[in-house]
Amino acid sequence: MKEAVKLPPHLAWIEHLKKSPCNPVIRPQGAGPAADAIFNPAAIVHDGRVGLLCRAINFTRQPRDSRNWSVTTLVWAWSDDGFHFELDEKPAFDPGPDSPYQGGFEDPRLVKIGDEYVLTFTGVHNFDRTPGLIAFSRDLKHWEWGGEVLPGRAIAITRERIGGYYYGYWGNSCIFLARSRDLRSWETLKEPALRPRPGRFDALLCESAAPPLLTDDGILLFYNGDRGREQAQNYARGIIPCYVHDILWTCYSTGWALFDRHDPSRLLARCEEPVLTPERLYEIFGISFYTVFAQGYVEFKGRRFLYYGCADMRIGVATAEM
Repeated sequence: MKEAVKLPPHLAWIEHLKKSPCNPVIRPQGAGPAADAIFNPAAIVHDGRVGLLCRAINFTRQPRDSRNWSVTTLVWAWSDDGFHFELDEKPAFDPGPDSPYQGGFEDPRLVKIGDEYVLTFTGVHNFDRTPGLIAFSRDLKHWEWGGEVLPGRAIAITRERIGGYYYGYWGNSCIFLARSRDLRSWETLKEPALRPRPGRFDALLCESAAPPLLTDDGILLFYNGDRGREQAQNYARGIIPCYVHDILWTCYSTGWALFDRHDPSRLLARCEEPVLTPERLYEIFGISFYTVFAQGYVEFKGRRFLYYGCADMRIGVATAEM
């Protein structure tokens, strides 16, 4: 099919997303879990506040396996306004010395389904596997461990059943689909729901961003795309002439795709250009270069908030009025 690119009227707010002048809203800080980097957050509204469950790095934390260059943990940050955050002192998820996930935990996504919070995230298994993990909670403090549910990362699940199933968009080359009746046991569907496109911002790979939104117009999925090395270098030269272009391998931006509400595999529309790209210094320079990586979306106090990682080091947000 030929992909349409025009947004339905009810989704036109996507085109009005603006990066906050408060960015980055969270930076590395202190001597705790986020001393060196904090990025790629899940987002939820809980007890009248915005909670971000963030990927965090402290380089003094030595991995058990020398092949792992760092151990990443997941730590909470809380805000009364969506822009100014206080960081917890201790991680909420830490692999510990006996865990098989010695590379740590990465890139969480979080939804509330009924009275239960459902967390999906990635486990770095001794640097040779990155399976998709799941956990459940009713208070965001005590968690039921669901273990490995899919062989790959970046699981973004629907908040409602569709035809009796919850669906998960997952994978970090193409975006695949999986489905589950109970959120505990999952089956994968063979054909990708979304593929990279040569010559576009998602030429090398695409990966789900925030959990999908079920709208009257369809299932809205934000996703992150990588241009690939050659395109990334050409794009970067157009922003800042710098030696870093010669060593640049990736350039991540965030786009959107719209799927049929009754058939989550059927693509209805897809952006031609990204809605968020790395343009600011805090998005260009960090542990990685030229990276905008969205993962958390909430609606809070009359605004839509789309939170994203900046160069694998900081957190930014783009907002639009409701």
